[in-house]
Amino acid sequence: MKKFIDVDGIIDDFSRVQRSRKKEILKIEDVPLDAIILWTATGSPLEVKQRLDEMGFKNISYKALCKYSSFDLVPPPFISDFKDNFSKNREKYLQTYELLSDEKSKEIFTKVINFKISADYNFMEGFTNDHLGQYFDKEIVPKIKNIRFVDGGGYVGDTAEEVIKNYPDFAKIWLIEPIPENIRIAKRELATYENIEFLTCGVSNKKETLYFNEEKSFSTIYGKGTQSVAVDTIDNIINEAVDFIKLDIEGAEQDAIIGASQTILDSHPVLAICIYHKAEDWYKIPELVLNIRDDYKIYLRHYMEGIFETVLYFIPSPK
Repeated sequence: MKKFIDVDGIIDDFSRVQRSRKKEILKIEDVPLDAIILWTATGSPLEVKQRLDEMGFKNISYKALCKYSSFDLVPPPFISDFKDNFSKNREKYLQTYELLSDEKSKEIFTKVINFKISADYNFMEGFTNDHLGQYFDKEIVPKIKNIRFVDGGGYVGDTAEEVIKNYPDFAKIWLIEPIPENIRIAKRELATYENIEFLTCGVSNKKETLYFNEEKSFSTIYGKGTQSVAVDTIDNIINEAVDFIKLDIEGAEQDAIIGASQTILDSHPVLAICIYHKAEDWYKIPELVLNIRDDYKIYLRHYMEGIFETVLYFIPSPK
């Protein structure tokens, strides 16, 4: 950004640091009203824009700057390939749309797709940041007694904590997370509970060693990277009946589904799969799952104002 625009400072109301990369870090109250603000919020963009508008600041989103300027900017995460992919695979997206089981899913599909293509945050009106409801949406997820839950991308145990709250009679949780430090924190936070198995690995379509770049709240697995990680299939790791599989594994969801084929076939579990990492996940993930079992109802939900937390649910059809 500094190649194209003179940056006077950085705004962060929550930072304890006063300078970063030789730039002063300010709270919004300390910014002069004649400043032009480029905002980069991806989690709560509508809230940020509303506050800036109410305070009288001229402002523009980074996503809009990427779209409308001639600057060679790095696009926001998980969105760079979307417009081109949608243009080339429109019919496949429409096939997913037709598979959705309720009107709410179709409305969400339309709004999120339009947002990703247009860079217009107005399409995200009506969405809120609902991390507690994510994966446990009472509108669509059935009650399950003595649930056996596979937490693919367990991070520091935040999803496992919600499993315990929503299903206090849970039988077992497999918390699968490739970053050792995250596993250490999860073990500490969940130390009072039994029947939680902590697995320091990733999930994929085969057993092997991959490499990843680690970044605070997420890790993205590549063929090359700074740190190695062991991965294995859910079929190998679990090898017993399960009721629910959640996958939020930074773009490796397709491989994980392939590696869970036998488990899905035998157990017919609820699936909650994040599809915001790759554009092609919007149509390839439904295809993969339905090729294993076609007796699922499919729902789409979105749990954030911004780019992240789009979840595709596969709910077993009544027998």
